[in-house]
Amino acid sequence: METVSDNSWVEGFGEAGEAAHVPAQALSPRLAGIARAFREKPFRPHPLARDGHAQTVVAALRSLRRGLRAELARFEPRLVEVEPGVRILLHCRWQPRRRESPTVVILHGLEGSTESPYVLGTAQKAFRAGFNVAAVNMRTCGGTEHLTPTLYHSGLTGDIHRVVVELAERERLPRVYVAGYSMSGNMVLRLAGEYGEAAPPALKGVAAVSPSIDLSACAGEIERRANWLYRASFMRSLRRRIRRKAAMRPDLYDTRGIRAVRTVRQFEER
Repeated sequence: METVSDNSWVEGFGEAGEAAHVPAQALSPRLAGIARAFREKPFRPHPLARDGHAQTVVAALRSLRRGLRAELARFEPRLVEVEPGVRILLHCRWQPRRRESPTVVILHGLEGSTESPYVLGTAQKAFRAGFNVAAVNMRTCGGTEHLTPTLYHSGLTGDIHRVVVELAERERLPRVYVAGYSMSGNMVLRLAGEYGEAAPPALKGVAAVSPSIDLSACAGEIERRANWLYRASFMRSLRRRIRRKAAMRPDLYDTRGIRAVRTVRQFEER
């Protein structure tokens, strides 16, 4: 896999579109080209959505209006057994000459799925650019609670490894890239570190989008008053997930007092 040194710089852009400098000098030509593209067409937020919260909400609603979820009808479902008795669901879309095309594996963040707008949007753009796409539902996500007795968490890098191996060996795809968002961004970077110099030959690169580098700090941020909307959404979804799991496996999951669990930290401790 390609690496980027820490002692160089690439120009990027801040939240309001102003130029910023980010560490990175020994860039590959491809990354240098990406940096030039950002310089030539910097991000300029809409005047009515200049702050991050507004952009997050508007982008999600805009993606739904565009009907991105209709993209899933073009995808082929694929189950991958990541360990005995545990399967995860992939949604794959293949180029006509799949073995000659690069493949991108897309992993969602906390309480997301292959139906998340950012996953579908990335999948759409990747396919148009000539990539095969394999969008991954992590354990229990995307309505797959019945496929595993366990829950997902950020330490399950072995699941990503099994997907890479499945694509490389079963599908004989020679060029696989893995992209993770938020919590999965953390997992993708961890996986790259675990591989070191021993990555599967088919794995050509990884990308982490807004990765949760410090999980404890991120849990603290989500508890801030300004982030109440995201916290409420996450916790409502997590509590529903536990109730669904308890209905299937009452021997493993106890929902007593679950309504009192109000933060990610409390959920983790419970």
